[in-house]
Amino acid sequence: MGILRIIFSWPEPPKPYQAVISRKSNAMNIQPGKIQELEIFDINETGIVLGNPVYPILLNKREMRGKPQIGQTVKVFVFYNERRELEATIRLPEIQLEEIAAFRVKNVNEIGAFIDIGSSRDILIPNREQREPLEPGMLCVVILKEDNENQRLFASTKLMRYLRNEDISEYKRGDEVDLIIAEKMDLGRRVIINGKHHGVLFRQEIMRTVNTGDKLKGYIRQIENKSITVSTQKEGIELLQDARNRLIEFLTENGGYARLNDDTSPEEIKMRLRMSKKTFKKVAGILFKEGLVELTKIGVKLTKKDLTPGK
Repeated sequence: MGILRIIFSWPEPPKPYQAVISRKSNAMNIQPGKIQELEIFDINETGIVLGNPVYPILLNKREMRGKPQIGQTVKVFVFYNERRELEATIRLPEIQLEEIAAFRVKNVNEIGAFIDIGSSRDILIPNREQREPLEPGMLCVVILKEDNENQRLFASTKLMRYLRNEDISEYKRGDEVDLIIAEKMDLGRRVIINGKHHGVLFRQEIMRTVNTGDKLKGYIRQIENKSITVSTQKEGIELLQDARNRLIEFLTENGGYARLNDDTSPEEIKMRLRMSKKTFKKVAGILFKEGLVELTKIGVKLTKKDLTPGK
């Protein structure tokens, strides 16, 4: 008599969700290195799962306050973890992919330097991406990039490698722009314009002490081919009006008097008034003609103690 064998085939237990998406993430418009809003579709012992079952992104439960709900939308930053899987965090960074910002170096090892961008994972600046060797505590201006092949985010201080000034037609002379002070040059400073283009700020156009990473307003001076020069001062009538108000304000704050005259060095005028000596002499002459100041041998004196800038 034969023996009947019955073989049961049990299904494998479900595996924890893994955020194993990288290039596939584009199908959902999930971009590593970006802040985005994703929907919760599952909550289990592994964590909070965002996105959908095909393209899941894991969020640590400990990061969420209150009781998360299925269908709830969460604002997160998506990054690669140490397993080269995509993960999410609600700790939003100060920089996103392709953006430029300044950070202090946290620590350094044989592969590069690390910076804290304000998220849950430090970012590496590989040795080959350092314009000059970095040390702990140094302030550096970086651009955040994605390494698709190795599935990681990284930062670089070699800004000129990635900023090509391909399309600068949006600018015209006199436009106000946001500047980030970058490396020193023989003629002045390299600057980042509106976070996406590079330009030059000549030394004579720098009206106050600036340091790497400083943010300030600037104005487009000249555009030639792919080169942009900027200034920290306005031009023409706007420059004189701005300088006029600044001189009045300075005099008012200093008891109505300033020991500044034709013999004062350009450097001292620039340091105290944030304007060139040429501009100072022009606006001082304008205020004298308006009867608002007296010009003595040793300085400038307001004729009215309560004069408000702009009047």
